[in-house]
Amino acid sequence: MTANLERSESAIIVPVDLPVAVRRLRDRMDPSAAVGVPGHVTLLYPFMPAEALDAAVHAEVRRIVGAHEPFTFVLASVGRWPDVVYLAPEPAAPFSRLIEALATAFPDYPPYGGAHALADIVPHVTIAQDPRPGYLEAAERALPAMLPVRGVAREAWLMAHLAGARWETIWELALGSR
Repeated sequence: MTANLERSESAIIVPVDLPVAVRRLRDRMDPSAAVGVPGHVTLLYPFMPAEALDAAVHAEVRRIVGAHEPFTFVLASVGRWPDVVYLAPEPAAPFSRLIEALATAFPDYPPYGGAHALADIVPHVTIAQDPRPGYLEAAERALPAMLPVRGVAREAWLMAHLAGARWETIWELALGSR
């Protein structure tokens, strides 16, 4: 998720508790960290404008998230796209099921603005983001020594911001809370 501070927007994420060394690297190398976005796996971004988040949206997101049980995962491998270095969760399937359920419920807000087919979305935790290849290579070299990272997905957060503001957690929604 890349923050766009020019307009109001929101996102649904699973927060990931990163160890101090990984968090420090991400804080330096991922611009979204500087605007209040914690380490996370994105479920749905961009989501609707913050002003449109009402009780009906809250109830639907809560219902979807609550229908999925908490699960454990491991971040054990480093991946790379042209402008991103990321950690891939294993298993990825529980994240993919959440992404698919939210995308189905909110078809006007496809993940990543529809830039990728739903089946092609790779759940991931972005650690570094920059167009300079050399910048990203430093993260690629440093991360393997910091792995594996074990985690438990217990909740999803809806985060939002108004134009020019930092991201804030609006809703914390427990997995398995039917």
